[in-house]
Amino acid sequence: MRKIAQQAVVILTGLTLAGPVFAQCIYITDCELVWSDEFNGTSVDTNKWEFMIGDGSAYGLWGWGNNELQYYRSQNATVANGELTITAKQESFGGKQYTSARLRTLNKGDWTYGRIEMRAKLPVGQGMWPAFWMLPSNSPYGGWAAGGEIDIMETVGHLPEQIHGTIHYGGEWPDNTSSGASTNLAPGTATDWHEYAIEWQAGIIRWYVDGQLHSTKTSWYSIGGSFPAPFDVDFHLLLNLAVGGEWPGSPNGSTVFPQDYIIDYVRVYQPSGNPSGPSEIVFDDMEHGDPSGNGWYAFNSAIGGGGMGANFGDLPPSNGGTASIGAGWGSGGATGYLGGFGRRNPMDISSMTHFSFWINPDAGQDYNLEINIQEDDNGDSVLTQSDDDEFQYVCHISPTGPCAVSGGGWQLVEIPINSFVPDNSHLYGGNDVLDPVPTSQGGNGQMLDVVTAIITNAGTVASFRTDYWLFENKNTAIAAVVDIEGSSLHSHHNDENVSPYLDDMIPVVVFGASTLVGDPEDLDTDLIDAATLEFGPGMGGISPSHPPEFNLDVNSDGLDDARFQFLMSDSGFTCSDDSGTLVGELTTGDLFQGSDSFTSNCNAQCH
Repeated sequence: MRKIAQQAVVILTGLTLAGPVFAQCIYITDCELVWSDEFNGTSVDTNKWEFMIGDGSAYGLWGWGNNELQYYRSQNATVANGELTITAKQESFGGKQYTSARLRTLNKGDWTYGRIEMRAKLPVGQGMWPAFWMLPSNSPYGGWAAGGEIDIMETVGHLPEQIHGTIHYGGEWPDNTSSGASTNLAPGTATDWHEYAIEWQAGIIRWYVDGQLHSTKTSWYSIGGSFPAPFDVDFHLLLNLAVGGEWPGSPNGSTVFPQDYIIDYVRVYQPSGNPSGPSEIVFDDMEHGDPSGNGWYAFNSAIGGGGMGANFGDLPPSNGGTASIGAGWGSGGATGYLGGFGRRNPMDISSMTHFSFWINPDAGQDYNLEINIQEDDNGDSVLTQSDDDEFQYVCHISPTGPCAVSGGGWQLVEIPINSFVPDNSHLYGGNDVLDPVPTSQGGNGQMLDVVTAIITNAGTVASFRTDYWLFENKNTAIAAVVDIEGSSLHSHHNDENVSPYLDDMIPVVVFGASTLVGDPEDLDTDLIDAATLEFGPGMGGISPSHPPEFNLDVNSDGLDDARFQFLMSDSGFTCSDDSGTLVGELTTGDLFQGSDSFTSNCNAQCH
């Protein structure tokens, strides 16, 4: 996304901010540098790094678990000119024909969540295997890979421009599994400087190369604990250059030695104060394209029959990825309960405030989706009717809504968690209190399943596509100012001039709460001097479920540089029949107080 010189100020509750909110992070808000090594000395800083020495046998990993051919030595890692160089050499030592180096931060740098990044030049040649990765520091979930592994960057020397990002999880070896993706550098540039990074939050890990997102993972498991285990505890960093092994194969006559893996810096960012609660947890992004193989199940009634499966051709406009779920149930012309579907995915949603999902219901249908959060109230990891709880929200889908409009295309349904009410029709035990904190953490329950029953109201079938089921915490910010001086602003729906670079939408809260996301380099709080945004009849219906959206052309070149969505809560937002103006007064040098607010009128229904 192109740089925007004048854009936004974000105010957190009770705080006065004079400088930028963002550091280097993209999706992690209000992050700050908590650890780094810029390699400005003359040797490896052993206060930050520990050398791992030998052929792996001292660690119970003969051949380092991959039949690697090198002996790791501290002498093969040098620091000079602001760079760490790990050198692979063809030389006999310790019974091996090659030497190299491997370093880790175990018990010197250990983190749960954050942005972890490295700027590096990679070696090339058959048999080279450089890596920047993470292992658990003291996992409660078991041995490898039940305890997890995060590979931020790996490549093999005969394909040096192919950059891999992977997670390992599941059971202990050999019952482990993995998932990942790769991206390609420009040909011939592996030995140039590139930045490799992840942003790791509860329930989601994103991989970046040179600031470009190339992979997102939201689905994994561990036999040792509930999601988001195993990636919810401290991990430490590793840097190494292996020679040979199962993946790259052995060096051959074309391999030139020595080979250098050169690192400019390693940095770790975390949210300011490192708040414990995540901003969102993805229940399922459907990217697996295999519902039945990823915990989903279906059930039918006496009058209805149907099921669900992967859909690769009908995707929502946001977070659609490459796959959604298609579902359909027949009714035989009768009204009532048809069946339904659900997924087991245990997780702690105690800090979440909303549940949302995308849905595209087919035209002319009228039915209810009874969405149930099923809670393990007695902490035995089994749902028992007489012991456990469930909480329900009814989403009415019809040609007129109100939850979603059949035939209305893709629609985002957002439900406050406090709108789920006790439902004793199936699980009737427990205490009728939605307390989704695991018993292991002092609570009285944990969410195990989300189950949806389908009730037809008019004898119609129920068929739809759905995608990206998400729990999120929207209590992170209370106000924002957007500077539009010297810029062109228009409704997002008038999008004929949208730039091909317009790939980030920035939600900005009006009253209520939302997370502000976007490229941090697009945000400059020092240049804000005034802000006025208008909306009126041309915007159509404005409400918490239909927020106004604007495109912004900063340099007036006819192409839009940013998109803003104004999110409105159920309180603090006043309405009238007048066309409205949303105004925030701010002059250069002033501080916008957390207690300040916008004033607003609107010409449409407010809830």
